[in-house]
Amino acid sequence: MRNNKTNKILVISPKPDTFLEYFKKIWDYKNLIWVFAQRDIKVKYAQTMLGITWTILQPLTALAIYSFFFGRVLNWQSDELPFPIYVLSGLIGWNFFSYIIYQGSSSIQDAGNTIKKIYFPKSILPFSKVVTALVELVLSLLLFIPLLIYYNIPISWHIVFFPVAILFNTLCGLFPVFLIAIFAYKKRDLFHLLPYIVTFGIWLTPVFFTHNLLPKRFSFVMNLNPMANVVDFWRWTLFNYGSFDFIWIINFILVMILCIIGMYFYNQKESEFSDYV
Repeated sequence: MRNNKTNKILVISPKPDTFLEYFKKIWDYKNLIWVFAQRDIKVKYAQTMLGITWTILQPLTALAIYSFFFGRVLNWQSDELPFPIYVLSGLIGWNFFSYIIYQGSSSIQDAGNTIKKIYFPKSILPFSKVVTALVELVLSLLLFIPLLIYYNIPISWHIVFFPVAILFNTLCGLFPVFLIAIFAYKKRDLFHLLPYIVTFGIWLTPVFFTHNLLPKRFSFVMNLNPMANVVDFWRWTLFNYGSFDFIWIINFILVMILCIIGMYFYNQKESEFSDYV
């Protein structure tokens, strides 16, 4: 296949690319990421009365339920942060993570017809889900405005680390997506278990509870759970809540390595994907 813009010949082969070649192909096809993301946004809110407003209403509904049940009924406290702000700061990070997991894991199957018709690096698909999740994340952040005004809570100068928090959050979502795709493209049993695994995960992540609610013998779970680190990092970044923990750096490096490893094996297997969608 000849690329008219660069006058280069693109050779498509079932043989896996080297990692450097694969990244170059992703860069060459980067425009497809936004194309697929736009399509997903349009399809998701097509034939709905409120359209993209649902992006704000969904976390708002969850915030109201969690704040009432855990904050009012069970009277859980969140130290120096008002409970609704504590919950929202955890909920937005968790929703971003779970969206990438759910949509990214099924992206190969959902794009089956497209994969069979045209060639592009298949990593483009989960990356496009990240872009869609980022759009929804930005809209969800608007919920903070009335809460911060009402409770008179200032934003911390740590906000300069906000891009790092988003990157950490993204890596936590992407590395399971690559690993799931590797193991589930032939047998889809894992897709049936995934909702239960992710739902259980929120109970191991301090989205609506604080660390001191856990018995001390289980406190190590918070260190082993990267998403617990992400949620804590979000709160430290936005509101200077808690103190910086070195374990965040360790887990950041760990999930980055896992993401690279997952992407490597994803590259090795992606030529087989079209045979099973």
